[in-house]
Amino acid sequence: MNIEKLLRFEEGFRADPYYCSEKYPTIGIGWKIGGKNQPLEDFKWMQISEEAALAQCKSEVDDLAVNLRCVINCWQELSEARQSVLISMAYQMGIGGLMRFKKMIAAIEVNDFVEAAQQGMNSLWANQTYARANRHMRMMLTDDWAVYSQLIDQEV
Repeated sequence: MNIEKLLRFEEGFRADPYYCSEKYPTIGIGWKIGGKNQPLEDFKWMQISEEAALAQCKSEVDDLAVNLRCVINCWQELSEARQSVLISMAYQMGIGGLMRFKKMIAAIEVNDFVEAAQQGMNSLWANQTYARANRHMRMMLTDDWAVYSQLIDQEV
């Protein structure tokens, strides 16, 4: 399992522009391409292959990992599973959005993953994307990819 498969599962893939749940024009694997409520007509010429979308996703993941290393004090000590949760959250809502989870990040920095998971679930994000938040916080709590391995295996 890896972060790109996790994001492919969570975001899905669309070759043509569409509106995400927050009304931003989006394409590929959750790649925001325009401003809120910007007409999709502005992007009617755009299309992306799944291969290109996966490459773009990987590039974004690499950038997020570099930046998160700078803003989360214990980044290097976190497991790949826990780093992947944070990368996915930042992919979905931006690093600024992730950094608003001050209590969750504080709990992660002292290895209190029970509290971190509770804080993650006690949020507007969890209310808006409950299933995703629940999977992420279970992964944060257990440090285990099992929740995604089972779902992605079922998809194939």
